[in-house]
Amino acid sequence: MAAEFAGAHYQDLPLRCRRCDSGFVFTAAQQRQAFEVRKAYIWQQRTLCAECWQQRLALTGELRQLKSRWRAQRATLKRDIAALRRWRELLRQLPFYGCRQDLAQIAMLERLLDADDRREVVLG
Repeated sequence: MAAEFAGAHYQDLPLRCRRCDSGFVFTAAQQRQAFEVRKAYIWQQRTLCAECWQQRLALTGELRQLKSRWRAQRATLKRDIAALRRWRELLRQLPFYGCRQDLAQIAMLERLLDADDRREVVLG
């Protein structure tokens, strides 16, 4: 039923990237691929240009690796300050790519980093 709204012919749609504000085209071929082959939601619209989309994929991939590492090596990762800072930075970048910010994870990382800072002050 939703496919009825798509029409028989797709047209190239000029759009603006929500992150870098550059213009890009959501081509008729890309629309067909998205809606007919991948079965994406019919009202879905691209919001990121190809370059920003690749950056988002890299960012979310790195986040997945950190979460996996956390599940497997929590005790070790708690002491890896560089990894914790990187994880926090990646989480802070998510909203710029159209993702929701995970405030709970950011708060957890802030607590871990604050605890490390306090430990350095006591030992220093």
